[in-house]
Amino acid sequence: MTAPAIALMVLTILLVWGGLVASVVLLQVLSVPTDEETEAAQRAIEAAEAAKQ
Repeated sequence: MTAPAIALMVLTILLVWGGLVASVVLLQVLSVPTDEETEAAQRAIEAAEAAKQ
């Protein structure tokens, strides 16, 4: 394999595995919304839709 092909392969591997690692880290760091937060968000969406009509 040529040097540019190896460099592109390494870049692609880092991109894929980096995305996987970032996803796992964010899944651990970000909190799951509570039921109250979910209901409040749903009410806000419904109010915005009602305002459009």
